[in-house]
Amino acid sequence: MSDNYIPPERQDINNAIIPENAEFYEEMKLLVRLAKNYPDDVELRLFAPVSDAEIDGFEKRTNIKLTDELRDLYKFSNGFYLSPSSLEISTLEQIEKMPDPEWDNAKNYLYLGDMIGDGELVLLDLDTNKIITNDHGDEEEYDDLTTLLGCIIIDFLDGEIEDDELEEYLDGWDDVE
Repeated sequence: MSDNYIPPERQDINNAIIPENAEFYEEMKLLVRLAKNYPDDVELRLFAPVSDAEIDGFEKRTNIKLTDELRDLYKFSNGFYLSPSSLEISTLEQIEKMPDPEWDNAKNYLYLGDMIGDGELVLLDLDTNKIITNDHGDEEEYDDLTTLLGCIIIDFLDGEIEDDELEEYLDGWDDVE
């Protein structure tokens, strides 16, 4: 990034309104709750949302159509940071400035962010609209961002926090598996 990078405006998680019709509603509601109640274990940084017009401008400039889920996300928060997992979904401005991943020209990916802090990329496969994590060439595919968030909750929070709503969420995943 250039020297004149301006970090996005933060959104207070206490005042964040998660759109109830968004695919990620349950996961984000749980993460916001955990971040409020267990700040030593869960950090969630939300950023000021963007408008439909700003998303439309991004899509027009980049000639990339975001999924409905990602549109809902950016209207809720222009990217976010979640720890544990160090998942960072970049702002639209950051995504637009990011060069295409050079390691696989055969695939049509949009860089969305990264995880863990060791070079694991979070990508949108523009051909399938699936979320891909690429850890130094090892790829894992998720149906959508909601599924990735669910897997992060399971992988990083199961057994780490004693919380009834977290346990209920995890039990729901057990029923799916």
